[in-house]
Order: sequence, then structure tokens, then C-alpha cells
Amino acid sequence: MKRITTYLLLLLMLTFSGVLAVAQDIKFTAAASHYDVATGDRFKIEFRVNANIDNFKPPKISDFRVLSGPNQSTSMSWVNGKTSANISYSYILMAVNEGSFTIPAAEVTIEGEKYQSNTIEINVSKGANVQNNPNSNNTTITKGSGDLFIKSSVNKTTVYQGEHLVATYQLYTKVNIAANEMVKNADLNGFWSQEINIGQAQWTQEKINNEIWNVATIRKIVLFPQRSGELEIDPLEMRFITQKRVSGGQSIFDQFFGKVIEEEHIVKSKSIKIKVLPHPTPKPDDFVNAVGQLKMTTEVSANEVKANEAINIKINISGNGNLPLIDNPKINFPKEFEIYDPKITDNTKTSNTGVSGSKEYNYLVIPRYQGNFTIEPITFSYFNPSTKKYETLKSKPIVLKINKGDGSGNNITYTAAGKEDIKILGEDIRYLHTDTPQFVLNTNNLYNSWKFYGLLLLAPLLFVIAFIVRNKNRAAMSDIAKVKSRKAGKLAAKLLSSAKKSLAANDKNAFYEATSKALFGYISDKLNIAVADLTQENIKSSLSNKNVDENIINSLIETIDLCDMARFAPVPVSEQEVYDKAENIIQQIEKAIA
Repeated sequence: MKRITTYLLLLLMLTFSGVLAVAQDIKFTAAASHYDVATGDRFKIEFRVNANIDNFKPPKISDFRVLSGPNQSTSMSWVNGKTSANISYSYILMAVNEGSFTIPAAEVTIEGEKYQSNTIEINVSKGANVQNNPNSNNTTITKGSGDLFIKSSVNKTTVYQGEHLVATYQLYTKVNIAANEMVKNADLNGFWSQEINIGQAQWTQEKINNEIWNVATIRKIVLFPQRSGELEIDPLEMRFITQKRVSGGQSIFDQFFGKVIEEEHIVKSKSIKIKVLPHPTPKPDDFVNAVGQLKMTTEVSANEVKANEAINIKINISGNGNLPLIDNPKINFPKEFEIYDPKITDNTKTSNTGVSGSKEYNYLVIPRYQGNFTIEPITFSYFNPSTKKYETLKSKPIVLKINKGDGSGNNITYTAAGKEDIKILGEDIRYLHTDTPQFVLNTNNLYNSWKFYGLLLLAPLLFVIAFIVRNKNRAAMSDIAKVKSRKAGKLAAKLLSSAKKSLAANDKNAFYEATSKALFGYISDKLNIAVADLTQENIKSSLSNKNVDENIINSLIETIDLCDMARFAPVPVSEQEVYDKAENIIQQIEKAIA
């Protein structure tokens, strides 16, 4: 009885410690791009959590003007076959008043538990005086009327969880627009979102109540609802300065040229409610949250190899759907195989029809024993909103013949005894010889010769050398952090080449996004810090510890800020300057951290 009680207590302790470990793994942090700013300065704050969340409760920001936000972004990572999410909510703020201000904590709900971020302290000093407009005598600023509005619409209001919908925002105006800025982006809680590149605004005309309006699409987003129930897309809010020229005035110039009246408009779109239906039950065992119209192909690099030789097994999921969000396909590999985490390649594009393209899973498999093996047919079930049914894709079985490896002591055959085994057994049995053998003295004896002792000494020496080389190779391959750090520069160069293509195509949003990813990815690999844990503070401290020059560090932070802000507001430098700066920063850090 005492032994049973002890086991129960140990089991409870292990369970409780496991729960604590899971809880401690969740990180919810808040950080700012700058903590000391001047009035009129723009800066970014970001809230990051390294887990899938049920709800995000934003902080109440009353001391700063919100130019944009919350802007949600999600990145997925796969570790040991498990999917984890890194979610961030960012705001672009403008400092308005002098003083020290505290941005309150945000709150997220994860599996029913509430977590709070840290608060952020911002010090605001007096900014430079703004020069008065020399033509201010001819300009009057008033509050706006109904000369413009933003129309929000979606292509469908009832969808299944994971099914895409497209939200479109159109600007209607009857007056000239002199300036604009984002006050508050649409809150997309409960949705995974992807911007559609609409390029330069194309103006058309539309007649409403016998009035002609100029119309332009200013934003399009593909949305994937992540939970069922009623979700709401909050209003998008923008500020516009419009200009009207009116006749009149006291001076002769006013009477002849007219007077310019500037009006300020704060314009909100309407909120939109979306009904999200849950996936039907029961769900197939091989359902990995895929929704859409999909196809699957499989490819194996070789069906016959030697033991300990690598095989590549590729699974390609293609079509239209929530491709960036699907989990790894479930594969039953033989237990005699060593399996590595798949390399995942995302070849998708976003358009009015949703997200289309392909997602490839490349598994590196090493069979350790000889024999004949069969990988069962790979099945992949997805939900098709058009048919409202689960559909299952199935590959052919993969048959592999593994031959004996060269010089491997682990080559054990698992097949049953057959004719070949009997043949070998027959060769091992010999009849007894009854005649008397004749022995001849061999004078050429290797034993006691210098060759014998030389080989005797050489064998352990070769063994020691082989042991040292093997351990070095294993250490080099096992230390993933060092490998990633060494290859960080090359990987960043590839990502920057993607940014260069976007620059050539004049796709500003894609350019700044690719440049930001290149810089964050480079620093993550170089410093061995997960992207989800990267903040400006630990970037600065980590690079300083590596003796990187302070000017290089500051230049890196400024470039990251530029990439973030350029997606929401104009920046004072060209895209080519940003690209050259990013490339130069990576080269300088590579030289500093050998």
C-alpha cells in the first residue's frame, strides 16, 4: 500500500510539473522601437506571444495618436513535428504631448487562461517648431463635411472556419485630397490576414443619388477565420486633408485666383459581422486543419539504396485554400528509419481568389537496416467548403529496398529465411576428410616480423584518428546554432534577393516586408535567438556583447523601423537606399562576428 501511495504521489508531481513547464513556456511581451521620442515623432510598439491565442485585448492608448494598429501578423514554426505560432500585434503611434507616459499592458487568453504583457514607458520631449506656411493667408482649415467616406465590404458574410473571404475598402470623394494618414487599422481579432497588393490607386467614377463620386480601392485583405462563432471586423479609421478653392476675398489676388480652404476629415468605415461555421463532426484522423480545394503529390528520390544512405520523400500540397496554416501531413514511417523534421517550402501567392499555390514538405529519411520496407499510403484529409464535406487524398504505398551498407555493423536483415539463406547454410557445412594431410613448413612467417609490429601499432592509431574525426563531425552537425550562425549571411542574401525583385517590380509593400524578414531572420540565426523573442533591447545587448560597433547597431534598428513604418506611412528615404543600407549592415555584422 505504501509503495502504491508513493507511485501516485510521484505521478501527481510529474503531472503538475509538466503543467508548470507548459505554462512557463508561454511568453507575452511588449516592446517599443524607441523609448525616448519628441513630439511629432512616430514610433512602433509591438506585443508578441509565442502561442495560439483565443482572444487579444488591446491596451487603452490615450496619450498618443494611433496612426495604425493593431496590425496582426502570424508566423508558424515546426519543431520535432509540432506546429507552434508566433503572433504579434503592432501599432504605429505619434507622440502629441510632452511628458512621461505609460502604455498599459495588453491581455491575451490562451486555453481559458489570461496572460498580461509588461507595460511600456515612453518619455516625450519637445519637438522642433513647425515652420508656418507662407501662404497661410490664403488657407483656412475647418472640420470636414460629408464630401468623402470609406465603404467596407466582404465577398461573403457566412464562411466555415479556415475558409477565406476578401475584405475590400473603397474611398469615395468629391474633393481633392492633399494628405492622408491611417488613424486606426481595422481590428482583425480571430482572423489570420494577408494583404492583397493593389498597387497604385486606380480612380473611377460612380453615380450615387445623381451625384458623381471619385472612387478608389485603398485596401484589400484576404481573411481566414481561426475560430467558429460570430466575428466582427472593426472599422478602419483614416484622417484626410482636402482642399477646395472658393472665389471671394478682400485682396485682388483672392478675387482673381480664389481662396483655398483646407478641411480635415476623420473618416470611419462600418464594422462588418461574419458568421463562422464550425467544421462538421466527426473529423477524419488525418485532418490537419486544411480547408479549400487541394491536391497532393508524392515523390521519392530513390526506391533502392544502401543502409545509412539518405532518401528524400517530398509531399506537395497544392491548390487554393489556407495553405500557410495547415499542419504537417501524418506519415507512418517504419521504426527502423531515422526521420528528420521536414524542410517546408511555401510557394503561395495572395489574390482576389484567396491564397493559392503549393506547400512542399521535404522529409530526409535514413534507413539504418537492410531489408524490404513499405511506407503505408499517405492520406491527407481537407474540408471543402464548396461540397461541405471532408475529402481525402491518398498516395500510393512507397516500397523501399534497403541493401546492405558498406562496412556497417548495424546491417541486420529482417526478412524471413528463404532459398538464399538455405544456400548459405549449405556452403557452411562440409564433409569430413578421412585421408592424412601433409604439412609443409612455411618459412615466410609474418609473426615476429617488423611488418607485424608496424601493423599492430598502426591499427590503434588509425582508430584514435577516426574516433576524433567522427566526434568533430558529429559535434559540428549537432551544433545547429553554430551551423545556422555560419550560414546566416548566405540565407539573408537570398532573402534580400527576393526584396530586390520586389523593388524592380515597384511592389513597395512586398519590398519592405522581404527586407524586414531578411534582417530579422539574419539576426535570429546569427545570435541564435528565436524571431518571436527578438526585441530591440535584446538585439542591442546581444550585438554589443559580440563587440559590434554601436553605429552599426543603431543603423540596423533604424532600418527595421523604416521597414515597419513604410508599410503604413511615407518615409523620408527611397527603397533603393533602404536596400543598400540593409545589405551593408549585414556585411558589417558578418565582418564583426567572424
